[in-house]
Amino acid sequence: MARERTFSLVARSLGGTIAFEGELNDWMIQSGVECRLRDSPDFRMLAARDVSLCDARIYEATTFAERIVAWRDGTEIAWRRAASGALQITVQNDATATIPSGTLIVVPDADWRGHGALAFQGIVGIGRTVSSGSDDYLLEGTWQALQSGMAVSIFRDVTDVVQSGTLTRGSAVDFRRDGAPQDDTAVTSFGHLTPTEDDQRGVIVTLLTQHAPVALRVNHFGLNAPTLFKPDWVDAISSSTMLFAIAVMLSLLIGILELGTAVARQWHGRINPDDDPS
Repeated sequence: MARERTFSLVARSLGGTIAFEGELNDWMIQSGVECRLRDSPDFRMLAARDVSLCDARIYEATTFAERIVAWRDGTEIAWRRAASGALQITVQNDATATIPSGTLIVVPDADWRGHGALAFQGIVGIGRTVSSGSDDYLLEGTWQALQSGMAVSIFRDVTDVVQSGTLTRGSAVDFRRDGAPQDDTAVTSFGHLTPTEDDQRGVIVTLLTQHAPVALRVNHFGLNAPTLFKPDWVDAISSSTMLFAIAVMLSLLIGILELGTAVARQWHGRINPDDDPS
């Protein structure tokens, strides 16, 4: 039976996906543009020089300020940091009644740089498997697997970092339930999107998965199958701070006992010199 654990992850990525779950997904967007698909594209219009927000031939654009977008349970979006620096959010299904599928919500670069966090609860994918021309790939990241220690203290459970690693550029990351058929059962994550610092590319994604038998799945271009990271009992033992502390205490205790035994023998030899074998 797979053990329960939690993964924490911090990554910088040019794109990702979220399938929202629950009711904790209200996003306060300070200002932006909503681009809705036209009933039919009008290619007779002249293409705008700047289509970083949305192409007027394909979309009808509406500017807004301080809008709350309440993502309903089941809504799926894809987000990306465009070359212009704007945050672009694409609605991928019709679960949100007021925002039809195919709609873009664009936060211009100048507004996104000072924007607040966008918190989410849902099934998350970070980056896409890189290929020629990709512009929504993962740039860098780190992760940790947190699991209750094999030793339990008197007062509380001990949670240890049982495994950790880094994410390479161009990998695609998500989480799956360990032990599920073909590892194809998604896992809920809780986290937020925030702007980068110092004009870096991408968006910062910070998340914590639900406490469950979770595995980190990493896809790389050219591999036939993804790589799964799921700590085993060897990782749990080698990383357990409690077991390490117990081992240190036992070593000290053994050393004290050996020292006490040696002192007792010397003391016994002084009191009873006839018993000295030499």
